[in-house]
Amino acid sequence: MIEDDRSKDMCPICKTDRYLSPNMVFLINPECYHKICESCVDRIFSLGPAPCPYPKCGKILRKNKFKRQVFDDLVIEREIDIRKRVNSIYNKTEEDFESLESFNSYLEDVENIVFNLTNNVDVEQTTKDLNKYEEEHKIEILEKNMRESQKNADFVKYQESIAQLKHEKMRIQQQMELEDLEYQRQQKQVLLDKLASNPGGSSEELIAQSNSNILKRSSLRKRQFQQLTNQLDQRIQTSNPFKRGRSSESDEVGSSTPFTPFKGDRDLNKRYTLLDTGKTDADVSTGTYHDPYVSGLAKNKEFLGAGWRLELVFERALDEAFMGMGCFIDKEKELKAEVKLEGGDGISV
Repeated sequence: MIEDDRSKDMCPICKTDRYLSPNMVFLINPECYHKICESCVDRIFSLGPAPCPYPKCGKILRKNKFKRQVFDDLVIEREIDIRKRVNSIYNKTEEDFESLESFNSYLEDVENIVFNLTNNVDVEQTTKDLNKYEEEHKIEILEKNMRESQKNADFVKYQESIAQLKHEKMRIQQQMELEDLEYQRQQKQVLLDKLASNPGGSSEELIAQSNSNILKRSSLRKRQFQQLTNQLDQRIQTSNPFKRGRSSESDEVGSSTPFTPFKGDRDLNKRYTLLDTGKTDADVSTGTYHDPYVSGLAKNKEFLGAGWRLELVFERALDEAFMGMGCFIDKEKELKAEVKLEGGDGISV
């Protein structure tokens, strides 16, 4: 398996060089791991099994067993293949054992088998023991593989659902942003029409009323978007294969997570009304939040492009200030227990 630099990119059978044939692909067979170019494999093994063309090898190879070489070091390539084969047979997990010690002993046995096969130590006896274990535990191995395949299939479906959820959230958000921009444009046009039709009127009152309408709509749209995203999240969680059927079990055993009777910053019904944020020094007034540092960040396109918004800073500060106010833990626990006894869902309000 040790090759010099000159022969690394040359097929030892037809002597074709990768320099002259850049598209040349090397294939190897797990029977002997001798490297042969794809053209030689087609030419030698297309009619059926044949001996390996390497001198003094003599192993019978089949075309369907050849595969593309992944690692430059064939020793690593061989060890990876051996591990895959051994792990497909010794496929138990920690949950199949009564104690961690027995599971570690099982893993040590697996490593010994991999070491012997990789380093050609007592290969005949090790292979015999491996085949014997596979024959004796064939049903268990198949059942375990089927369960793992189902888990993997469910996990792939769950990942696809998560990707669809993110896409749907983004689509809804973009649609709402476009509608908000159109509403702001309409409000500006209405304001201009009012100012043009009433030149002697108070322009400050009209501007304040227009800004108030935009702010109210913005708060309403945020609540609507939050409700929509919560509904989508709930739909995904109910279809999560790794959380199905665990609620009753967790109720019996008891949860180790802290008791949280309120949603905190996830509560849709805020305990406050957000004022104008005041993005510039000229916006500072008695009814405005203003911080020179975060207002400066609001002008940075890198922050805005990543989704950061100035309003979120003040909202988070207010959420943390109001979180848990008016909440009494003992009463909430009693209420939750009463709801469970009455056949409710156990959600405290």
